Amino acid sequence: MYLTYSRVGRSDEPAEGFLLSARLLLDAGADTNSGYLWLGLPTPFTVLTGVFGEGEQGPGRQPRHPHSLALARLLLAGGADPNDGQTLYNRMFRPDDSHLELLFEFGLGRGDGGPWKRRLGEAAETPTEMLARQLQWAIDHGFAERVDLMAGNDVDVRAPLADGRSPAQRAADAGRLDIAGIITRHGGEPPVVDDSAQLLDRLLTGGGAPDTDPGRAALTACRARWPDLIHRATTPDAVRRIATAGFDVDARHAGATALHQAAWNGDLALVRALLDVGADPGARDARFGGTPLGWAEHGYQEAARELLAAVTPNAN
Repeated sequence: MYLTYSRVGRSDEPAEGFLLSARLLLDAGADTNSGYLWLGLPTPFTVLTGVFGEGEQGPGRQPRHPHSLALARLLLAGGADPNDGQTLYNRMFRPDDSHLELLFEFGLGRGDGGPWKRRLGEAAETPTEMLARQLQWAIDHGFAERVDLMAGNDVDVRAPLADGRSPAQRAADAGRLDIAGIITRHGGEPPVVDDSAQLLDRLLTGGGAPDTDPGRAALTACRARWPDLIHRATTPDAVRRIATAGFDVDARHAGATALHQAAWNGDLALVRALLDVGADPGARDARFGGTPLGWAEHGYQEAARELLAAVTPNAN
């Protein structure tokens, strides 16, 4: 546990020392499925969880191990169960899928859930339940490549999600017709696509016929139904389309603006795009009273901090 959770030392140290330490510990009888229950919650923080890192506090404050993939491969080859719910949760917030690729290679989604499922019984999710939750998150946050990866690794794209909708219908209703198409190609039931879904798809992905006027009434209805749509923009082009369509670029979601979230994630392209369309760098979130600059500082996002420090009122 110390080896996999510790970040002591330089990030540029070679992997050999860490891997040698892991092999010595395993040869001496260390358990590749060691873990603990944080506050007694039924999702164990295992040695794999420590290696893969990240979580709600972000990659700056909770970094992955500098040799996460090599060390995780060693542990998985030594018997660590790939159905690691806390790893899946911690790494779901950003589009990188390197953890999923490795876990699928070693059997993610198969088996009975391993020793922690046997210990915790019904309190713990099954592998199928874990992946259904991951699929829904990926759909809702526009992670098309992740949906494709999951569907290509036999994750069920036909079973209804928690709200009763099929995965393809949930994607279509969210204006992600590209994701609905991926799901359909992998055997999912084709969704019903209405005018709102087509308009949202154009705004979020640029899909559809760009010269077709959606009509003022349709835009007004979308702005009323999705006032915080700017939070779902994942590219600078989507930011510009949404802003041009008249959506509020400073709309709040969970008390913060899209600029707060982009700063927290260190997404410089989105930070610049949001500033270009008039997002307020001096806006303060409802929970902590912090500016996007403050969020960048708290998340150890140095490049975003430098960019926002130059435009934030009273930054000094």
